[in-house]
Amino acid sequence: MSNDIPNFNLLAVFSAVMEQGSLSKAADQLSTNQSTISTALTRLKKEIGQELFVRKGRGVVPTSYAQSLYEQIKAPINELNGVFQSMASFDEQTSERKFALSSPEHLQWVLLDSFSALPNKNLSLEVFDQPDSDNRIYEDLLTQEFDAMIEIVIPEHQSIVSQKLYEEEFVIVCRTDHPRIAGEISEAQYLNEQHAVLDRTRRKVRTLNHYTSIDLSKRKIVFHGRSLFSNILLCSQSDYITVVPLSMAVQFQNKLSLQIFTPPFEYQPLSHYLVWLKKQTNDPAHQWLREQIIHRSKKMAQVLKSEGMKFARD
Repeated sequence: MSNDIPNFNLLAVFSAVMEQGSLSKAADQLSTNQSTISTALTRLKKEIGQELFVRKGRGVVPTSYAQSLYEQIKAPINELNGVFQSMASFDEQTSERKFALSSPEHLQWVLLDSFSALPNKNLSLEVFDQPDSDNRIYEDLLTQEFDAMIEIVIPEHQSIVSQKLYEEEFVIVCRTDHPRIAGEISEAQYLNEQHAVLDRTRRKVRTLNHYTSIDLSKRKIVFHGRSLFSNILLCSQSDYITVVPLSMAVQFQNKLSLQIFTPPFEYQPLSHYLVWLKKQTNDPAHQWLREQIIHRSKKMAQVLKSEGMKFARD
């Protein structure tokens, strides 16, 4: 058993199951689904190294260890819930709060910079990279490790809601002195070159597949990057090419000596969605957080529109 104190959200889920007597009733109380409850209990079991529930008929019953644990944490859990309820009265000038958010890397510095400029230094933001695959994409949101997420697909989960933030063009980049590409790129060239791709999937396909109908399986993939920046950096030092959002390409164009091209095939712009738990919709602090992100996104969209027009003229 670890000496670390288990995550509060996991203990809160455990407490709800003990109080409600079933996973399904606990899920209803917490405005989530039974799968999320089961996942949280599995994580808690792993953290403390003890069995918590055993199967009986169609349900589960707590072990003696679970009964003992619940008796000891019941009062502290209720006290902490009271603290969280008191936090419902949120004042952006005086409140103290750290928010957690997962975001695409081309937005991370924008969000961090925005929060660092706030006059109330007791309000802060902690930003995380996006999950790599569909398997755990919303797990940290459902267990409230994250307050919100910025994603490229609309979530398909009954406990989650979303709002479209803005659209952004994506572009092809390569180094300025690329031996075969200069000034323009054709679809045939694009498919024939060697590619660095983002090794992240949404709905079991890579990002670009959501926005174009061309057969991307014809690409010659040589590098599977964990981040857009690793891909763009590699391409600045080699003859490989990659695709990134326009905002990221413009940010690093001069620093890394990059050529930027509009895709030579039909495509849809990259959409960004703000995603959060439905039960937090009316929470004052969460409303304020969403307003900050939406405001910053509108500014980003205006800048990108300007950059896109400039890019088109060039």
